[in-house]
Amino acid sequence: MKEWSEAIRWWNNNQVKLIDIRHNVLHSEQELSTTILPAPAFLILSKGEADIQFGINRFTSDQTLILHGEKGTSLRICCMKQPLDYYLLLYKPQSAPLPLESSEDGSIRGVNAFQGGEPYYFAASYPLTLLTIVEKMAESWTSSDELDRLQVTGLFYQLVYEHFRQWKMARQRQVESLELAEQIEAYIQEHYAHSISMENMATHFHYSTHYLARVFKRKYGCSPMDYVIQTRIKRAKRLLTETEAQIREVAESVGYKDLYYFSRIFKRITGETPAQYKMHSHRIKGSNRTNKKSESFIDDRIIDSYIGNNDNHYQYNTWSVDELNLRFKPTLAVSLLFSLSLLLAACGAGTEQSQPATSSEPVQESTRTYTDATGRKVEIPAQPSKPVVITYGGYLLPLGVKPAGVNTETLELYPEEMAGVPDIGSGNGNVEMISGLEPDVIIVPDYTSKEIVDTYAKIAPTITVAWGGDPDVINTLRTMGDIMDRKDEAEQWIAKFEAKLKSIRSELNINIKPGTTAMSFVIYNKEVLLGGEGGTLGKLIYEDFGFSMPEQYKIYSDGGTVLSLEKLADKPADYFFTQMEDEEMDQMMELFEEPVYQSIPAIKHNRIINVSRNYWNYGPYLADKGLDSLIEQVKKLQ
Repeated sequence: MKEWSEAIRWWNNNQVKLIDIRHNVLHSEQELSTTILPAPAFLILSKGEADIQFGINRFTSDQTLILHGEKGTSLRICCMKQPLDYYLLLYKPQSAPLPLESSEDGSIRGVNAFQGGEPYYFAASYPLTLLTIVEKMAESWTSSDELDRLQVTGLFYQLVYEHFRQWKMARQRQVESLELAEQIEAYIQEHYAHSISMENMATHFHYSTHYLARVFKRKYGCSPMDYVIQTRIKRAKRLLTETEAQIREVAESVGYKDLYYFSRIFKRITGETPAQYKMHSHRIKGSNRTNKKSESFIDDRIIDSYIGNNDNHYQYNTWSVDELNLRFKPTLAVSLLFSLSLLLAACGAGTEQSQPATSSEPVQESTRTYTDATGRKVEIPAQPSKPVVITYGGYLLPLGVKPAGVNTETLELYPEEMAGVPDIGSGNGNVEMISGLEPDVIIVPDYTSKEIVDTYAKIAPTITVAWGGDPDVINTLRTMGDIMDRKDEAEQWIAKFEAKLKSIRSELNINIKPGTTAMSFVIYNKEVLLGGEGGTLGKLIYEDFGFSMPEQYKIYSDGGTVLSLEKLADKPADYFFTQMEDEEMDQMMELFEEPVYQSIPAIKHNRIINVSRNYWNYGPYLADKGLDSLIEQVKKLQ
């Protein structure tokens, strides 16, 4: 949540326009299904009883509540016994130029810069005062009299003031009633976006740092500073997932001025750098994709959706794991199949193919325990035969296995090889489709949320496979061969691929002078997502071709860090190896026409080699084609 004073400062320095006022009543057991706010909004529950999901918060209430959420916040309301009366007030900040203010580091920034406000809610201390204002607003909003509409604007700012006044009172009462550990937790939630230390807290609470740490750990199981880090990373993950904010902006909004330090902390907590996490969460090409076209990294324009008068314009249904958990029950066929498999395993000695009881050969186990990429120990079939695979479906092809089902994006990449394989839907797939296929194992990337993994685990054993940021086709294929009990097949393909890699330098007769530098990257949302020395492409560039990574970037050699576009011109590389799609490539080349980039050796001498990241990320067959494309382009430069 924003600090109270910061939120007031924002309202003092920004103009807003009221978009719409809606007054609705839900009766017992009625529900407002999951809605995504199309603009910042105040929600005022005037009376009644409801179960509410607001962003990541879920609660029940029979009080007069005031809620505020930014654009994109999810909302679901389920009326309980008493009818629920509520008002929804949508507004948007005006884009008119506003005064500038100094940031903490002395630089100047616009006061309407990236805010990143958390949704918040509280019980009104004086409901009648608020309801009198909002009821008059709703009445005047429907009037055709221009004077009444003008009054609504004035009342809206009065409502904002009153809400801040009552918010302050509610927070003071809350802090007074909390025990010390909870007060520390509330302090962290309020100040995590700023510089915060144990010394700050000791001064604030008038206790020693040792005592505060001991009290806090007794209740929350970790030190206050560990909790600060967890809070910051949790918030950063939401911003990376739900907004188009640049990674540098996200880092600063959660209290990290040093982008490199933020990336290190983020990777230590999540296993991925912020750049890698953002690529996955936004489902852009190179991860789980949607049909949404990503915005140009050149265009600064923000396109506001038109909001009409349709009462349901803001209700956009979204996929919900909670809803899936409620709807999903294992099918009878799955249960019968599992029971039958146990029966056959128990009675197998009576079949013609079974071995005599005196056979010296060991009896093959029907299941085994597998430790997946997230450290979970999962009981899986010894030889899976009906795998449903998300993202990694292409890795089964060299193993001589066709999956029982794959996501839409995999089918698009392998239209011929995957002909006849059922489509389970885009992204993370559809739980009902997957259930209907009755898989014996489900394989997903390790960045898949715990909620989704837990949901799929109710259908079949579900295991995660490491993505790793810079995908390594060889190691990933070995992992898939282990899962599918096809290790020999995996090693056969790997041997052929490695033999091909070894012959590259001699075939091409590449004459790379010592110290010749190269960079691998993707440009997304005006930021450079830097590739590392590992992974399939990284090993080709720095081991097989013999290029060197620029000295200033070697601290990022594990890949996945983010750089500003200006960094490309700072001690630039001799060669660029990009991983852009065709449309992105056109945008990048347009960008590189600007004078600041023309002195870069890679651009000046046209040494830009591009192979779509789809070739490196989605399986051995595509990696092989990507390698061919890479060799062909390098030949042209020799």
